[in-house]
Amino acid sequence: MSMMSARDRVSRLDRLDPAVAGPGEVGTGLTDIRLLRGWLDSREAALACRQDELAATIGAAPAVDALGRSGKTSRRHAARITARAHALDASPSLSTALESGTVSADHADAFAVVTGSVDDRVRERIVELDTEVVSAATDRTPEQFRRHLRDLVRQLSDDDGIDRSEQQRDEARVSLTLDETSGMGVIRGELHPDDFQRVNRRLDAEINALRKQDRHAGKRRDQLAAIALVDLVCGQRATSRVPAEVIIHVPLDAINGAPGASKFGEYLDGAPAPVETIRRHACDANIIPAVLSGTGQPLDVGRAQRLATRAQRQALRTMYRTCAIGDCPISFDRCEIHHALEWRADQGPTDLKFLFPTCSYHHHRLHEGRWRAQLDESTRQLTITYPDGTRHSGSHPDLLTHAS
Repeated sequence: MSMMSARDRVSRLDRLDPAVAGPGEVGTGLTDIRLLRGWLDSREAALACRQDELAATIGAAPAVDALGRSGKTSRRHAARITARAHALDASPSLSTALESGTVSADHADAFAVVTGSVDDRVRERIVELDTEVVSAATDRTPEQFRRHLRDLVRQLSDDDGIDRSEQQRDEARVSLTLDETSGMGVIRGELHPDDFQRVNRRLDAEINALRKQDRHAGKRRDQLAAIALVDLVCGQRATSRVPAEVIIHVPLDAINGAPGASKFGEYLDGAPAPVETIRRHACDANIIPAVLSGTGQPLDVGRAQRLATRAQRQALRTMYRTCAIGDCPISFDRCEIHHALEWRADQGPTDLKFLFPTCSYHHHRLHEGRWRAQLDESTRQLTITYPDGTRHSGSHPDLLTHAS
């Protein structure tokens, strides 16, 4: 924690009356809570590690059981805390950053999940980069940090990009069962990455088309997804006509096989795609260069039209996987394109440098909620503030990582 002790922060919070607190006092109180939460999370992790040591030496209850009893939490949550604890034990710098409030428990959980899914050799190499990993966590949201770690794992692994396409296609499976209790049919599937991308895009397009129909007003997305799946499989009431395309982002040097280039590109949702697979696709694919200058693509259309062009959406998609605001997880294809300079109020042009994707919720906040957005034209840092001027978030787009 910072110079002020945990005791002092608790005392200050105890004196704070939320009913009459002003903006400054609320901000200070929330900061105190964040820092205390990091301190508590780090202490909890240390105790969980100690409990597992006692379990191994004197036969005490394992941490997951002790957390369930003492912390009165679910076993699933206790298991997550335990995994976080052992990950922090392996990364002293990350543990210190959590204790000081520099990173959150969500960052630590991302580290635990990624390092827990790799072999010992790659895990050891990540731990050796302890300081660099913490620096990356400090500068990123938890979701961006998770993606950074995943990219790091790719770079550290010995995977030479060999195409596993045929093996994955052989491993694809779909099971259909009937739940005897509810009487509902249950579908579970594992698909080849290409097939998953095609199905996902078709399903998204169908869901968006169904939303526009009055008879589906008020339905949740998962309910619309069920209707859309039946429509598409049975071919009876399909309403969308979006091609089942597969979109892959890849740096030019990677697909050209330049020395030191990345061995992976990405599918639209951020899933890794080996370069060998991408090269196979390139044999019969439409390749669209996303170059932010004169290439014949109408990336800047001024005030000739209000809505972003297809080429502009494709360019933005190479920079953003999700809603641009904060750590919002809504995927790009479910986002609307917002003008940093308002089309009507500011006479803003529909030029790429002024555009960014927002989910429906945040788009309404920017308009009806009078939130303000400032987009740096050179770095694309997006700063969001509330109507009273206090800061909501600051974020950068996620560009494709170039392996070194």
